[in-house]
Amino acid sequence: MEILDPQSTPESANSASTAFASQPQEVKPDNFLAWAIVSTILCCLPCGIVAIVYASQVDSYWFAGNHEAARRSARNARTWTWVSVGVAAFCWVVYLLLVFVFAAAVSLPLFDF
Repeated sequence: MEILDPQSTPESANSASTAFASQPQEVKPDNFLAWAIVSTILCCLPCGIVAIVYASQVDSYWFAGNHEAARRSARNARTWTWVSVGVAAFCWVVYLLLVFVFAAAVSLPLFDF
């Protein structure tokens, strides 16, 4: 059952609904806070802290109405999260490479007596 306002005409109700429908609703960007925390704990602490700072700014900017700054902070949070993961992966590769190189160097006989 639909309740109609007797003072409004169908034309004005129709134009109001089309005006509301024509404006797209903006979607809040993901803040990547969970990923930033995980990358801080498991990967690279300094880069992860930067990611957490940017991730925490997303909701504040969004609800203050500064949507562009919220998108920029979300993009920076995502970037710094991946930088943290990349730095950790690079360090692990270098570490494993050095372990294997030193293990091979120790196992080789240098002097034959």
